[in-house]
Amino acid sequence: MSSTSDTPNTSSGRKIAAIILGVIAVLFIVAGIIYLAEPAKSLPSFMGHKAGSSGHHALRMAGSFIVGIVFAAGAWVALAYKPKPQGQPQPNVENTPAGRN
Repeated sequence: MSSTSDTPNTSSGRKIAAIILGVIAVLFIVAGIIYLAEPAKSLPSFMGHKAGSSGHHALRMAGSFIVGIVFAAGAWVALAYKPKPQGQPQPNVENTPAGRN
């Protein structure tokens, strides 16, 4: 009986990495939505609020969406990647004592 509940195609390390990447992706996408919805003067100070600024932070919004999509793709790859099955290696005749002259 196996001690882990993982399927043979995924490892727990890749699941943890996918979860972390997914959470980061969601945070960046939410930040992009905030940059889109709020004018610059209404943003919190940790998001780049400057006194007297107006309009929206279009570059920060686009950057947040792009980074969020990249992290989401990384999470998908971490879950979708399947390593090649490791069968028994075929002996190379040249490397065996019987294959040497």
